[in-house]
Amino acid sequence: MKHDLMINKLPGHETKGKVMGIQKKTGDAIEPGDLIFTIESGKGNMEFLSDFKGTLDALNVEEGQVVKKNEKVGEVTGEKVAGDKAAKPAAASAKKKPAATGYSFGISKPAKKDMHADLVIVGGGPGGYVAAIRGAQAGLSVILIEKNKLGGTCLNVGCIPTKALASSVAVLGKIQEADEFGFTVPSVDINMSRVMERKDEVVSTLVGGIAHLMEANQVEVIEGKAFSIDQDTIGVKTKKLDAKITFGNLILAMGSSCFYLPIEGHDDPELLTSEELLSLTEVPKSLTIIGGGVIGMEFAFIYRALGAEVNVIEFLPQVLNLLDEDAADVIRESADEKGIRLFEGHAACSIQTTLDGQKLVVVKRGEEMKYLTSEKVAMAVGRRANVDAMDLAKLGVELNERKNGVEVDGFMQTSNPKIYAIGDLTNKLQLAHVASDQGIVAVDHINGCTQEMHYEHVPSAIFTNPEVGHVGMTEKQAKADGVEVLVGKFPLAANGKALAMGEPVGFVKIIAEKESKIIIGGTIVGVHGTDMVATVTNLIVAQKSLGEAEHVIYAHPTTAESIHEAILASQGRAIHFG
Repeated sequence: MKHDLMINKLPGHETKGKVMGIQKKTGDAIEPGDLIFTIESGKGNMEFLSDFKGTLDALNVEEGQVVKKNEKVGEVTGEKVAGDKAAKPAAASAKKKPAATGYSFGISKPAKKDMHADLVIVGGGPGGYVAAIRGAQAGLSVILIEKNKLGGTCLNVGCIPTKALASSVAVLGKIQEADEFGFTVPSVDINMSRVMERKDEVVSTLVGGIAHLMEANQVEVIEGKAFSIDQDTIGVKTKKLDAKITFGNLILAMGSSCFYLPIEGHDDPELLTSEELLSLTEVPKSLTIIGGGVIGMEFAFIYRALGAEVNVIEFLPQVLNLLDEDAADVIRESADEKGIRLFEGHAACSIQTTLDGQKLVVVKRGEEMKYLTSEKVAMAVGRRANVDAMDLAKLGVELNERKNGVEVDGFMQTSNPKIYAIGDLTNKLQLAHVASDQGIVAVDHINGCTQEMHYEHVPSAIFTNPEVGHVGMTEKQAKADGVEVLVGKFPLAANGKALAMGEPVGFVKIIAEKESKIIIGGTIVGVHGTDMVATVTNLIVAQKSLGEAEHVIYAHPTTAESIHEAILASQGRAIHFG
């Protein structure tokens, strides 16, 4: 008889956990009490044990995958044995000792080992792996410890897979607009499984590339969870290795996790986060996203393009609130045109389930209560630094004043001078490129360099439709700070390349300090905006004035010419717009 393999419980009151240490595969014979895999959560580890005698027909999880309570993870053909043996805390599950027959059953303890490296890094995301390469390039011996997959959140469940999905829907958009370009496409079928498969292929290729870089740079990678022993020592325990590791210097790069608003229903096992939105194999008929920041708005455009009815609830008065109003207006108008419903200035109060299985979100604006129903609800309200991933007190590492990140100086050094922290763990700017630069600054400081980390020139890339690139000061920030500015703005509708591409929506905006005319900010809304912002970033870092910048020649026809026109426009001298 066939049975579903279900996650019936998790440690404590957790609703989610991560699959680790898979022991069985499809086709294996299983007995009651056999370990199938371990579930790791914030409340402890739990062994997921078989309560069947039979054959494992399917196991639908992989290492590092997040599973939820009451989730189906596989199928079994066989007989269910009475008693609840499906899962129990790892510390409480005692394995039966093999009979004393004189034969070896291949059971062995992890090998104990004392290790040392000039540089030890905990976390293999865009901060950790870049720091590892930089350290190896400087001649340091480097150990990198990663409990999950190289590439961290950015590569596995963040920047890269999101952009892979955005690229897929961009192709879909062009097909749907084919008639405008002189082509007739009778119909389009969306193969969601293939969309996700392509996304996984992109991720797999890049993860493999990082693994190659680690090998090429002779970085020793240990797959396991690091733990604190004392201020000079950490440990790692895997099936094969029980190591104590001392270090010349240690870099903590443990990243962040999805944050949940503490509202009623936040622990609903069916609630989605960015991680689940990256793995859906069916497009929901309707989706409500709580949070109108970068993550929420990117997914809103992706899933609307795929056919879902999308609502976005944003507590602040403006989606993408850090942008100027004119930039947000373009995104707002595009969302409205595509059928995305934005509820700005609304607070999500609770998430409930109706009798027919729909999700109901109660929202409040002023004193007025409103209700939104949809098939799925996703939480996209930011990420929380993983400050509890290791015992920081044992390491002599202090948190910042708000206790939401590790306290660091300009060189990324913590209260323990041998230990540095980088990336989302510091809760400075939760961006992959910031983490990478922090990693370089930290390693360079270890090697005697005194170049500090600066955050005022960090570009942002937002992959909505149209996309947005921004760097430096916004117009509203300048006004709030009392900085007088010159503003130049050029519409992409007046740019030949954008018009030829059928992408006339958006603009380039340049901001300069009024007296000195030094460029201090720029926003590009529209096609290639996330790429073109690099040019503006370089102008700002080089402290170029409008007069100097206007003499740079831009190739024609390119969308980048719009930067030149915006620079001219700030002085009332735009050529192709008036």
